[in-house]
Order: sequence, then structure tokens, then C-alpha cells
Amino acid sequence: MVRLLVSFAEVAMPSVPGLLETREGNVREVMARLREEAERVQAALGSTQAELSRLADARATVAEVLSRDGSAGAGPAPGAVAGSMVPERIEGMGAQVLAAEYQQILSVLAEPAPAQKPAPEWNHALLSEPA
Repeated sequence: MVRLLVSFAEVAMPSVPGLLETREGNVREVMARLREEAERVQAALGSTQAELSRLADARATVAEVLSRDGSAGAGPAPGAVAGSMVPERIEGMGAQVLAAEYQQILSVLAEPAPAQKPAPEWNHALLSEPA
């Protein structure tokens, strides 16, 4: 039987400074990736904040214009066309703000219901027969 003796010096052990250097390099790579991600997030945050600011300004402008013009909604809605959205109901609003087709529907609903005619004889026979 052959016995192998290996001395401590012969075993390939990494040096402590070498291990630290490798780990430091890995941490630097992670840090570089995180910085790139942070820059991307900062850019996205900046553009989102700018969009939010524009929307807030637009909302304030619309509110200002509507408060100056108290008669908004008193007349016919501009662009009322078939298939258009029905405007939100406001006190004093009439049917004239609706598209023509919607006005026709309202006029039909406003008419009194005609007296019901008796059903034809054949209809009674169909209804009374067992299925």
C-alpha cells in the first residue's frame, strides 16, 4: 500500500487577500448594476412626475373655465350624435342635450300607452293547448 503524504504547503489554498479581491470585484459588479437600475428608475419617476403635473394643471384649468362659465350644460351638448354617451344628469337639463335618436326614444316613452287589443282567437287556442 502506497501512502501519500501531502504537506500543508502543497494543498492549493486560496490566499485571504485573493478571496477578498474576488469578493470585492463581485460587489462592485452588483453595485454597478444597481446604479444603472437606480438611474432608470429615477428617469421613469421624473417623467411620471411631469405627466402628473401636466394632468393636475389641466384639471385646474378645466375647473377654472367651468367655474367662469356657469351656463355649461344649459344648452344642447355640442357634437351630440347617434351612439354618443349620455351626459351626466344636471339639475335643469332637458332632453335637448341628447342625440336625436335618444330624444326619439324619450318621446315614445312619454306617450301614453295605447289600450291593449284583445288577442286573436288562434292565440287563445295556442295558449290553452298543452305543450
